Amino acid sequence: MIAACMALIDEPSDKEKFMEIYNTYNKMMFKAAMSVLHNRSLADETVQDCFLKIAMNIANIPNVRSKKTRALIIIMVRNKSLNNLKAEHYDKTEPLSETEDVTGDTINNILSEIGYKRLVEEISGLDDIYKDILTLRFICDYSIDDICSLLDISKSTAGVRISRGRKILIEKLEGTDND
Repeated sequence: MIAACMALIDEPSDKEKFMEIYNTYNKMMFKAAMSVLHNRSLADETVQDCFLKIAMNIANIPNVRSKKTRALIIIMVRNKSLNNLKAEHYDKTEPLSETEDVTGDTINNILSEIGYKRLVEEISGLDDIYKDILTLRFICDYSIDDICSLLDISKSTAGVRISRGRKILIEKLEGTDND
């Protein structure tokens, strides 16, 4: 698996970065996958898929030991684990059809009023599906394209999740401000 990942990387410095990521996060990734899947072979497959995705996007990871990188990796593993779990046990879901502008203007306005720490606290209280994407978008400052690539989701799915998550976040923030 490592050889396949390394074959996807051209730059020697990126190969070193990948190996550092592998050595730093491999066990944590497996534990995160097992906590969702409760199946060793599915967890192994999930971690391998995530490492392949990391190898393909290694240039987008600036600092291996940062909180941003750790958050990204945990979110990737959790999302891939949930996708693999769905594949194992078909789960009907409602189609996503909302289309709303996904700019961060509303969040930026809220951020300037309430502060970064409060925003992080409020986002961490959301359901995982919204917490993950809002964390990557508004706290870690990943672009929509990077999020889609790293989480293996479509732009429309990302847009809908950001839109829904923003609405929930704004309602939570407005509700706590009125208390």
